[in-house]
Amino acid sequence: MKKTVLATLVLGASLAVTGCFDKQETTQKVEAAKEATANAAAEVKDAAVSVASDVKDSAKQAASDVKEATMNAVDSAKSAAADAKDKAVEKATEMKEAAVNKVEEAGEAAKAKVAEVKDSAMEKMAEVKDAMSNKASEVKDAAAEKVDSAKDAMSSMKESATEKAAEAADAVKDATK
Repeated sequence: MKKTVLATLVLGASLAVTGCFDKQETTQKVEAAKEATANAAAEVKDAAVSVASDVKDSAKQAASDVKEATMNAVDSAKSAAADAKDKAVEKATEMKEAAVNKVEEAGEAAKAKVAEVKDSAMEKMAEVKDAMSNKASEVKDAAAEKVDSAKDAMSSMKESATEKAAEAADAVKDATK
């Protein structure tokens, strides 16, 4: 029993000593947990501040990017509008020049046609003049021939009349003799 009591005493003393140490240890653990919680809270707070700052910076950057993209889009639209305007002006100029060229070509073609008609009319007039001249010459020659023929006929009639008159005179002379 002495051994049992001795073992019980040793065991009780060890438990009492262990219990005291546990109390100190628990206090230390509570203090450490408290300190860890405060550190964790500080870290969470710092992390939240850092995240909020990052979000704020990201929002600023995004707003800046959107503004820059908008400005680029506006510049691109202005450039596209200016290009479209320039192309329209260029196309209008080309169409105007084409119309002027067509009008000039039509004017030249009309002048050429007028000159051609004029030349043709001049040729026809020359032909008509020559034909009229030839016809007038023919009529003149025919008239001259008729006049000559009439003169010859008159001469012939005159001679014939003279002969008949001479014969009549001779016949009258003969008859009077």
